[in-house]
Amino acid sequence: MTPDPPAAPETGHENRYAQPSFGGGPQPANPVRDHAAASPSKTVLADDAGPGSDRQVGSAGRRAASLTTRDALEADLATAVRHAARMRQAFYVLVLLVALVGQVTGAVATLGVPVVVAVPALAALELGGVVVMANADVRRRLGEQAIGSRLLSTAIAAGAVTFNWAAHPAHLVGGFYAGMSALGYLVWLMHAGNQRRDRLRATGDLPPTPPSYEVISHWIRHPLITSRARSIAKADNLDLYESLNAARDAIARQQRDAAIAKVLHRKIRAAVDPTTADIAVQVYDLNEIAARLAATADYHGLTTLLAADLAPKRIATVHSVRRRRRWCRRKRPNDASPAPQPTPSPPQAPATSATHTPGDNRQEPNPEPEENPEPTPSSHQQTADSRDAGPPETVSPDDPAVADLAGASENAKDVAGDDANQETNDGDQDAASDANDGEDSEVPQGTAQAVAYWLNKEPNLDPELLAEKIGKSLRSVYRYLPPDYPRRPGIARRRTRHQPDPARRASRSE
Repeated sequence: MTPDPPAAPETGHENRYAQPSFGGGPQPANPVRDHAAASPSKTVLADDAGPGSDRQVGSAGRRAASLTTRDALEADLATAVRHAARMRQAFYVLVLLVALVGQVTGAVATLGVPVVVAVPALAALELGGVVVMANADVRRRLGEQAIGSRLLSTAIAAGAVTFNWAAHPAHLVGGFYAGMSALGYLVWLMHAGNQRRDRLRATGDLPPTPPSYEVISHWIRHPLITSRARSIAKADNLDLYESLNAARDAIARQQRDAAIAKVLHRKIRAAVDPTTADIAVQVYDLNEIAARLAATADYHGLTTLLAADLAPKRIATVHSVRRRRRWCRRKRPNDASPAPQPTPSPPQAPATSATHTPGDNRQEPNPEPEENPEPTPSSHQQTADSRDAGPPETVSPDDPAVADLAGASENAKDVAGDDANQETNDGDQDAASDANDGEDSEVPQGTAQAVAYWLNKEPNLDPELLAEKIGKSLRSVYRYLPPDYPRRPGIARRRTRHQPDPARRASRSE
């Protein structure tokens, strides 16, 4: 069984706190401890200096107290290491004895080997396993892998465990002896691995142990910063808060360098080729560029610019203007005045009194006008009725009513003449002035609402101009016009019942 190496755990703290080893030998110089030893004399001199040096005295006292506490912790750790080594040696001896007893009793009970022969033979087997394990540990200390020795030691331990389990008829007893053999081998593996890691940290082949970061405050709330701080603490041997500050600075510097590199690459690529821009980004020192930018920054001008935007008068003015705009947008659709009703023109005389049917020489009378016509609803009522009634039914292009409407619009263009053109020009000028005033943004999106909106503003607006303003076809505009709105000059709209075409009537009569 190999002896414990001196000062195994302490070597991991040697780089961080510069403490000496506790295993004997030459002790390295410790300037921190030397400074602490010399600090009492300096403190006495500071007491004689006068009341102005109280702050220096307090800082020196706190430094001496922290160094004394750290020395006490290191001494306590060295004592714990020595106690653990002694207990570990006693554990190894007891485990070997228990495993040996199990193997001897199993060999005597199962194989019938005499005790005088079984004890030295099995002791040699146990000692051989210890020798192989020690040889593997030594070769690994020298930097080798020692795969053969490690495999052989594993095979010997597995054989001892299996023999203790199978050699006893009572499996509980066999399991106890087998468990003790496996426990001893596993404890030795863990101890050998700890010694090897401490040795690698002492030689610089393994990073030092990082600080212990909090689970909620560090790992859960700031996982990226904590991971970066852990890596920095391993490389630079920093403590908890120093590594966190260094990680924040590194992340901020990385973001700054990325922004500078992006702008620099774009500027150079605009002047030359992209390859030259890539070379410049890789060659130029971004930290130097950032330092010069910070040195030449006009902080006074930036502060003045921000102060102008944060002035109380400007904030109050902008806030009041925004509130007034929102209030006006909510109020204007409700305060719109009703459109004046245009004067109805005399109704159009019917062209023929009857319709001739070529099938049976019968005449169908045209519908007579109503004697008591209902009052004409206003534009608001028409808009509400059209809104409640839903979308209008699809009208076929071959419908006579649609054809009459289209002919009426064409006749209106021909008869109006110069007066209609003059009214159209006036309407265009009014629409342009309304667009300049910013009122077009308040035009509703629906066809019925848009027709009602423009008729409220211009009651005598031509249907063609109305269709251009709302971006719809003339047929769509005619659907939502009031019933008293003139389709052609001097002629009001008159609703007629749907009449089938002559060909359809002839087919029905036959």
